[in-house]
Amino acid sequence: MDILRGLAKIQSERNVALVAVSLLVTAGLATGIPNIQLQTDFQASLPQDLDPIQAEDRVEANFGSTDAIIVLFETDSSVQEDSYVTDVRDPRLLRTQQFLAEELEREEQVASAQSAAALVQQLPNTTQSSRSVFENRQSSQFFNRDFTASLMFVELSSDTTEDNIVETTRVIEQNLEQSPQYPGVDTTVSGLPVVRADLGQILVSDSATTTAVASVLILGLLTVVRGRVYGPITFVPLAMGLIWTLGALGWLGIPLTIATIALGSLILGLGVEYGSFMTERIVEELENHDIDEAVATSVSSTGKAIIGSSTTTIVGFAALILASISFIRNLGLTLALGIALTLTAAVAVTPALIVTYERWKS
Repeated sequence: MDILRGLAKIQSERNVALVAVSLLVTAGLATGIPNIQLQTDFQASLPQDLDPIQAEDRVEANFGSTDAIIVLFETDSSVQEDSYVTDVRDPRLLRTQQFLAEELEREEQVASAQSAAALVQQLPNTTQSSRSVFENRQSSQFFNRDFTASLMFVELSSDTTEDNIVETTRVIEQNLEQSPQYPGVDTTVSGLPVVRADLGQILVSDSATTTAVASVLILGLLTVVRGRVYGPITFVPLAMGLIWTLGALGWLGIPLTIATIALGSLILGLGVEYGSFMTERIVEELENHDIDEAVATSVSSTGKAIIGSSTTTIVGFAALILASISFIRNLGLTLALGIALTLTAAVAVTPALIVTYERWKS
């Protein structure tokens, strides 16, 4: 292919410039990595023209969001002293909930905060009178059957993105610390949004760990197989391709989902063979030819084979873009993009690095 022969010529004559450009591209795209968004809301991934989804949107428009953060108040049954709160209808706990709701509704992150205390204009003075006040169906949404637990529902004033959920949870916990506290009550911030945010943090942590472990293992195996010089040379373009992919996701606004959170390990595992094949062929050609001839032969032949092989993989993943569920589409798009970029790095950068090393060595 004329294009590959031209590329091989550039790699031989402009190897240092090509390596420098690839490093600049890597640095530029890396700035997009902090912009990557995490999407753990399964409902947001579903086709929005489904009747249940449209009905859910109408419910939220008329009655508010159903994805409220929940503050759970529980009595401690293990220790019950006279001063302890043993019934969540205790006026002391109700005053705490009233105080907390008023403080939260002053926060810009909170649209509303509802608890049993909002059901009455004036709070009862005694637990006995409180029990009679709250013996009705209207209060059942806030209490469990034996009145050992009570709920407060906090709705966000903005979209329930992971960042907004984390910030609102932090605000709730800060206000809880400033609210009146009574012995015998344990308080927990929970709800589906909080679970989603915690799940997202776990997924990000696990993704970083698995990508780091995969990088170390692949680099180690390449070093064992290719040697302490050609092993790292093969790995560097692979790492560049991964950074390019993650940076592109950030700049293009493509979110990471549960389906794509393991992208780093997948890209490393699928893309390592491209650079490995290229390095092996150049090393073989060096036994009988100089570096310029070795690169020209390897890039035009092995490069063509690698491109042909990888294209089928890219097309296979790209077919997932036709899926109705968005996180499946994102999976296909990110993997196709990742394979294409690691292929580009392997074919374009690997020979240039080898040329640079061989000339430096001599």
